[in-house]
Amino acid sequence: QQQQQQQQQQQYSSSSYAAYPPPPHFYNPVYNQQYSAQQPQQQPPQQQVLSQYTAQWSNYPRVYEQQYQQHQQQVEPQKKGRQSVSAGFQEIKPEANNEPIAYSDRQNVARYQQHSSAISYSDVPVTLAEATSQMNFDSIQKSCIIFASVTMLAYCAVSPHNVPLADYNRLFYENLQIVALVFVCPLVTFMLVCDARENDVNSVMTSFYSSFTVGYALSFGLQLLCTTLIRLGVFLFWEPNIFDLSPKVPLPVLPWVVREIKYRPKRITLFVADFLTSCVASPIIEEYVKLLMLHWSVNLPRNFQWYLKTTIKKKKKKTRRVAEAARQPNELAVTNINSYVTHMLAVSLGIKLCDAIRRILMYTKASQRDKSFYSFVRGLFPIHELCGAMTALELAKRNVLGVDMPLWKILCNAVLFHGMANFRGMKPIFKWNSATPWSEMQLSPWNVADDSTLPQLLNKGFAKIVWIILQARVLGYCIKNYYLISRQARKRTTTYAGKQAAFSAELAAAEILKKTKD
Repeated sequence: QQQQQQQQQQQYSSSSYAAYPPPPHFYNPVYNQQYSAQQPQQQPPQQQVLSQYTAQWSNYPRVYEQQYQQHQQQVEPQKKGRQSVSAGFQEIKPEANNEPIAYSDRQNVARYQQHSSAISYSDVPVTLAEATSQMNFDSIQKSCIIFASVTMLAYCAVSPHNVPLADYNRLFYENLQIVALVFVCPLVTFMLVCDARENDVNSVMTSFYSSFTVGYALSFGLQLLCTTLIRLGVFLFWEPNIFDLSPKVPLPVLPWVVREIKYRPKRITLFVADFLTSCVASPIIEEYVKLLMLHWSVNLPRNFQWYLKTTIKKKKKKTRRVAEAARQPNELAVTNINSYVTHMLAVSLGIKLCDAIRRILMYTKASQRDKSFYSFVRGLFPIHELCGAMTALELAKRNVLGVDMPLWKILCNAVLFHGMANFRGMKPIFKWNSATPWSEMQLSPWNVADDSTLPQLLNKGFAKIVWIILQARVLGYCIKNYYLISRQARKRTTTYAGKQAAFSAELAAAEILKKTKD
């Protein structure tokens, strides 16, 4: 203890105090001036930053430009056709005597504002008209192919074919006018949904063209194959005697020539076969082909990439879906799902318009009335658009929010609603010629007399009103979930940034509350 006390005394002795300068005496102005002159001069933080900024620009005039060019090389532009921002910079040449150029603070601020104004996004389309001006040659070529195909079909659909050439051309122009009416409502719908800042018009055109050509043909072929197999299975269960005709009639052709061979199956056989093909198999095929065309034609932005992972535990294999981040650390997260809805709408309109054009051009006989109204209402009938929107919303939940969702759950709502529409009278693609085309839209020609009684009219009217209300509720469901998913995607990057477990719990709680409220 004595040694420790001696060491402390030595540390606090007068000799140790002599090594430090005396404290300033604020009441002595002479000493205060001397003390302030001895202390190093310190500048305020803002003034230090401004002086460093001035020194950097005066000694290294091209540092900012080089840093920005390196950043542009590392980060890929988000939009195609965006011009390089570094094109707005001008190289600063030093003086002839190789001395650095000195700028005042005001000049530096002016130059900074000039370079900041060069970093503009004026070439990014804001409206749909501006986006249309950026169509490339490939998109224009696809548009011309579609227009030429529709024109050729309208020319071949003139009825009758043996009229004079002048009358034939007049009927051909009428067919073109009738076909043009089917595009009115889909174009208005697309303009209301599409956001030009979030979509590339060329990729949207690719989605529409792929669905209009390959998607429609693929749906027709798959429905034809499934219908043949389903009808053969139903006949095998309820009508086994029909297979006695198989030596004369080929087995794949047998379900399609029942009327020609004058065979009368049971009513239950016809109902089950038609229900399974029109209300079950056809909706599944059409909605799956839409999703398939979407994946083939465009690579949509996503936050999560899903894959199957197999684990072996206690000699049992378990396969489960696992999500991993699809965005790089320097990339912004996806918070807008408009690209999902827009591209799926383009795919849905491709299949819808191709089928509608075919049916409209088969409704061109002189005895058939209200052709223009029929064409306009076919374009207004929104079943394909609503089904595609529901599929796009479920797909956005999986790829943007990270919700574990299998394929059957993505297509479930759309298939169910599409099956209900087919049960109400909407014809699937494989039914080539509709004997009563108005029944698909639950309408009837205005000039056709109806001999139904008042109770029958009320019954028909009530069923139609209920179906229209159901379509309106589905539309409200799509609009509500569109904004809900977008808001949740923004909360994931702000409130729950880096907290994926908490965000998943919040989504699960919101889903439980939604079910409880319903």
